[in-house]
Amino acid sequence: MKRVLLIVGIVFVALFGVFFATVGSAFVGLVPAADGPVAPGVQLVRDGYVNAYLIDLDDGVALVDCGNDPEAKTLLAALKARNLEPSSVKAIFVTHGHPDHVAGCQQFPGAAVYVFEGDRGLAEGTEAGKGPLPKFMGIQKGKSVKVTNVLVDAATVQLGGVGVTAWNIPGHTGGSAAFLARGVLFFGDSATAQSDGKLRPAPWVFSDDLEQCKASLRGLAAKVPAGVSKLAFAHSGVFENASALGEYAKAP
Repeated sequence: MKRVLLIVGIVFVALFGVFFATVGSAFVGLVPAADGPVAPGVQLVRDGYVNAYLIDLDDGVALVDCGNDPEAKTLLAALKARNLEPSSVKAIFVTHGHPDHVAGCQQFPGAAVYVFEGDRGLAEGTEAGKGPLPKFMGIQKGKSVKVTNVLVDAATVQLGGVGVTAWNIPGHTGGSAAFLARGVLFFGDSATAQSDGKLRPAPWVFSDDLEQCKASLRGLAAKVPAGVSKLAFAHSGVFENASALGEYAKAP
């Protein structure tokens, strides 16, 4: 009996180690992220291991994602540092509906929340993720948000003098989005910035369909207009120009 328990224990520890090694490898070799300006009118705000972004508007700010903290402490602090209230957040653009990207949205009840239809249930906490790890984690109702606006692919949402263009790039999730605003292209989790200058697609363990994600990134390269100044990601620092996306699309 002791031998059986020992074998079971060894197998459990081995599986546990493989799991954490797989998850940890998703964050190795990336450009480090840091709080602060990314481009004129765009600010990165760190919430633990995930980034959110503030986009300046004529009469307040918009957010790209809201972080993993339901209290949105880092976002609220960033707003306070600029003498802004939670009511200053006019719109929230959700790159995808995983809980670590929508949890803090509940602190901004006056904001319009934009999501692609494919991720509406995920963002609202009525559906679980389909990727291996998100599926295992299940629905996290306490980290959800009510969607007010469904995005249309390749359409631009005009917020005063600032336009936000959205593309549906399924793969990481069915409704994953890329947003272009103020010259910055935001990817959410669909890609990250490697320290060697290459674009890395989403980790398979968190994703619905990795091959679809790769295809979406290649397709996005052909859609994005010229003049993109930066590439911004949810789990790494930024790239200072858009060349990495084009290079990824050309790679075999």
